[in-house]
Amino acid sequence: MGQIRNAMLSLLQTHGGHSAQRVAQRVRFAGDMEALWYLRQDVLTALSAVDGEVAARRQMRQINRLFKGGLPGAMVPRPHHRITT
Repeated sequence: MGQIRNAMLSLLQTHGGHSAQRVAQRVRFAGDMEALWYLRQDVLTALSAVDGEVAARRQMRQINRLFKGGLPGAMVPRPHHRITT
């Protein structure tokens, strides 16, 4: 859990700003793996605001891999498929 927390904080640290600091605070005080799992979306949003969604998703792949084996099977990253019309 510490490795995941540190990886998330490391990404947020390089992206200053009020929203990134707020998310970092929530990551710091997350009580369990499930809380960190659900904070991934907030981290992604904070990174997207600075780097764009594609770059943020690329950065989050590393975080997603760290959760492998630490969560129930239903709580695993699913591939993101963009719907185009």
